Parts: sequence; C-alpha cells; structure tokens
Amino acid sequence: MLPAVAILLIHAAIGMLVCAAIARSPAGPGFYRMILLIVLACLILGFGLRLGPASDTMPMPTNLSGISYVVAVVATIVFGISLQPGTTQSFMKLTVASICGTLAILTDPAILEGATSITWTGRVLYHAGIISVLPAVGSVLFAMLLAHWYLVEPRMSLEPLRRVLIVFVATQFFLLVSVAGVIAYHWPEWTEMDGGLVRAFTLGNALFVFMRAFLGVLAPIGLAWMTWKTVELRSIQSATGILYAAVVFVLFGETISIYLSLATGQPY
Repeated sequence: MLPAVAILLIHAAIGMLVCAAIARSPAGPGFYRMILLIVLACLILGFGLRLGPASDTMPMPTNLSGISYVVAVVATIVFGISLQPGTTQSFMKLTVASICGTLAILTDPAILEGATSITWTGRVLYHAGIISVLPAVGSVLFAMLLAHWYLVEPRMSLEPLRRVLIVFVATQFFLLVSVAGVIAYHWPEWTEMDGGLVRAFTLGNALFVFMRAFLGVLAPIGLAWMTWKTVELRSIQSATGILYAAVVFVLFGETISIYLSLATGQPY
C-alpha cells in the first residue's frame, strides 16, 4: 500500500501544478501560497515514502526523471518566492514547473518498468492507468480548492474554474474508456478460471475493478456534471460541497487502481 500512497501523493502534487498553470486564476497570493505549500508537502511525503519504507519495492528515479523532479520543485519554490499572480512571467515559472513534473512522471521507472503483461494492450492500459492519476487527482483537488477561494473573492471570473472542470471531466471520460478496456482485458481470465465470475468476484480482483468503475469513475462524472451546472448558476458554495464528494470518490478509485496495478503488474 505504501508504494501506491507514494505514487498518489507525487502525482497529485504535479497534477495540481499542471491545473494551476492551465487555470491561470487571478486569485491573490494567499491562494497560490496555499496551493504551493500543499504541493510541496505532497512531494515531500511522497518521496519520503518512496525513498524510505517503499524503497524495497520501487525502483529509484533515473537521471532524467530525477533531474526533472528537482527542476519542478525548484521552479515551484521560485514561483512561490517571487509570487506575482496574474503576470506572464510568474505563470511561465509555474508552467515550467508543471512541464518538468510531467516529464519526470513520464520517465519515472516506477511507471515504465512496472508492467508485467506480455501483451501490448496490457502494457498500454497499465501505463495509461497510472499516468492518468496525475490529471484525475490533480484536477479535482485544485477545482475544490479554487471553488473555496470564490467564496473569499466572489467577483472573480468563472473561466479559470471552468477550465479546470473541463480537465476533470475529460480525464474521467478517458478513465471510463480505460476501465472498459481493463474489464475487457481481464474478462477471459475471470470467466475461464475455476468457478468463473463468482470466484473472480469473491476471491479475485473483479469486485475491485467494478467498484472503481462505479464509484471511482461513473460517480465522479455525475458529480462533475452537477458541479458544472451549479457553477453556471454561480452557486459556488453548492459546487464546493459537490467537489468535496468528488474528491473522496476519485481518491478511492485511483488508490484501488494504483495499488492493484503496482501489486500485480497488470492493468487495473
């Protein structure tokens, strides 16, 4: 479980940086200080787990991946020190941090070397599932925090929040297709084993896959639609409450996916 938590924390941090660069919200320095503190805390905890208790089961970052992580952290800190939200120069630093963080994840051996499937489909589904944690968790967390800030500064434009919600919705629909692929990938295995689907649901991983599909993907899609409608009505307080629930469901679904994928080397 510790490797899954480490991956979740690191991807959540980088995902929030990416969404902050996409949103380009005019929120004041207080908002960005809060975001950057959360990002740095997640990175510290994630790498602390990865280099500590989870080090025996997770490969160390390569030179390219390690350098990219370092640049991402440094750019994040520089952005925080010279905080001037709303300026092009300031957002360029944030964009550099998000690009370097994404590159680090795409070149991280914990993702690239984890798949044990011998089929091309299985490897693609495995990598897509773990990499998609970045926009899935990052977008819903950032959207929830940004929606809170509208309660502090209600006159802000809604466009930044809409942009993050589009990332959230697009990611969930991608995950819907990905989970359908995972079910199709495992279906022959589930039906051909002794006991068939009953055994797959009681003693196998089929139950967790379907729980992730309904609670970790379908439920967030419905909540994302509800959030969009309440934002259109400028009922931000209601949108914030809905996003709280979305955060819980997304974290539940992605934790299951990461844990099963890392533990088995198969796509989940």
